[in-house]
Amino acid sequence: MKSLIAAVFVLFSAPSFAGVITYDFTRLVLGDEADQTSLIGQITFDENETQFDMSTWLSFFFQLEFNGTTYNILEDHIADFAIVDLENGVFGDESGEGFQLFIEDSSVPYEFTISSGLAGLGASDSCVFFENGDRCAGGLFQLVKTVESTNGSTQVNEPASFATAMLILLALTSFRKRKL
Repeated sequence: MKSLIAAVFVLFSAPSFAGVITYDFTRLVLGDEADQTSLIGQITFDENETQFDMSTWLSFFFQLEFNGTTYNILEDHIADFAIVDLENGVFGDESGEGFQLFIEDSSVPYEFTISSGLAGLGASDSCVFFENGDRCAGGLFQLVKTVESTNGSTQVNEPASFATAMLILLALTSFRKRKL
């Protein structure tokens, strides 16, 4: 009996293997190529996820290149990020879908507002707004979806597994105390 309980404990406490879905936002050139302004991004979700939003993504990465300087956009730069449908290959074309990001850089005398899609300032465009004007792409991000299978090496720890393992450990401890 003890070995059966121990086996169940080990199975429940081991991390689950789950695949991930990555959505790569294609590189957008904002303004002229000569302006050296572009925007790229990527978000990743667990493959079993059914709600795609800021609270469920596993990772978030965006990067703005502006006049030869690269800015990493972090989650605390997000003012709004609304996802409606990631399956159609375009981001920002659904009602309310899009984002607004704000970057403040102490090395330059201005801030950047970056928007894309129908939730942003650029409506059906992707733009970077700054003190001296704006640079727009004239379109929206295309999405490239990549699914890493469950046979891959990605591990996603399931919180329920840890809780179950702790309950089993507590049960084993109390069983042992009763026996003494």
